[in-house]
Amino acid sequence: MSVPHAIVCLPDARLRSLFSLILTDSGAAVAVCPDLESAQQMLSGRECRLLVFAYDRSLEGGETVRMLRLLAPDTELLLIAQREEVDAVLPLFRAGLSDVLLHPINPKRAVSVLQQLMGRGRPTELLRRSGDTASPLRESGSWHPWHLVGHGPAMRRVLDELWRAREDPIGVILRGEIGVEFELAAREFQAMGGEQGSGLLVLTSHEVDTDMLATQISLDRLNEGVGRTYFIADADRIPTEQRAPLLDFLRGARKRRERDKPLRIVFAATRNAEEAGDDEEFLEALQFVVPSTVRLPPLRERREDIGGIARRVLMDLTAIHPEYRPRQIHPSALQWLGSRVWPGNHAELVRTMRNAVRICPGRELTPGHFGQLSAEPDEEEAAATRLLEAASRAQRAL
Repeated sequence: MSVPHAIVCLPDARLRSLFSLILTDSGAAVAVCPDLESAQQMLSGRECRLLVFAYDRSLEGGETVRMLRLLAPDTELLLIAQREEVDAVLPLFRAGLSDVLLHPINPKRAVSVLQQLMGRGRPTELLRRSGDTASPLRESGSWHPWHLVGHGPAMRRVLDELWRAREDPIGVILRGEIGVEFELAAREFQAMGGEQGSGLLVLTSHEVDTDMLATQISLDRLNEGVGRTYFIADADRIPTEQRAPLLDFLRGARKRRERDKPLRIVFAATRNAEEAGDDEEFLEALQFVVPSTVRLPPLRERREDIGGIARRVLMDLTAIHPEYRPRQIHPSALQWLGSRVWPGNHAELVRTMRNAVRICPGRELTPGHFGQLSAEPDEEEAAATRLLEAASRAQRAL
């Protein structure tokens, strides 16, 4: 086996599965071992970023943690413990413990902690490096997507293009069908700028106001840290009276070309030239000012990502609604999800997952929880698939 990025050493099979899934979906190589003695053998002489292990009474006094820290000084140590064990856990931080998660485990909190520990000391330095246009996906182990699932080549291309778009002093334009991950892509763009968590201000097309933007940007420049990213949904529907002032505002910002804190606006447009009509003229004028344009592919062009998206949605839903019971998806259900056309794209998949999780009484989602549907697409849906794929090929050929 290749050198793992993370080692999971947990006696609870469900927790092992949860942490292995989160780490694997983040692109990490994961090794599982039955006890701490085996973990120490795996750590010996190897560079590993993270060790996840469970609390037991042998850890009292901190000798085991100190031994692990001596054996692997650069490895982050994450402890899983019960809430009643907090008093015994606190002294372990002085021995070298990195962080702790308490039962019951909140999946969303677990994702946040794991991403922080796996990237501690690396992301901000990498992401804020001036003039760095190399794709982060080609720098082994230095950065992984925070908000988008990019296992397949189509979304990896999107991530590469978003990374290069950071060099533009204004931002980026996103094009795609209704229901694709526009907001998640905007949050990924913000994360690439050095702020993985918050910092995104979402504006509808009718909320775009140049005076408000100017005020907010001035306040951003006064604050330390990474500047805020502005996400304008439905840019092709910005009111006519706001278009000329916005273009003038963006042209002025491009001339000033702030290097330390670029403007960072993400525009999203769903309608194509035929649907947009006169609005396409505005989009063409906008593209002269913001030339960085990224097309987000529909789900039918990235079926290899559907399983990862479904698992991530499941983790998010159970974190927000702990009363929901499902914690995993049966392979046949994943196969069914991957066979759909998904004309509503990511939004439709999320809606379908939410409905299935709501009615599932057990711990695992099966095809039956997605409705009275066969394992294979029906003739009408297969015909729709062929039509949509032909339209996509024709659009790419233009």
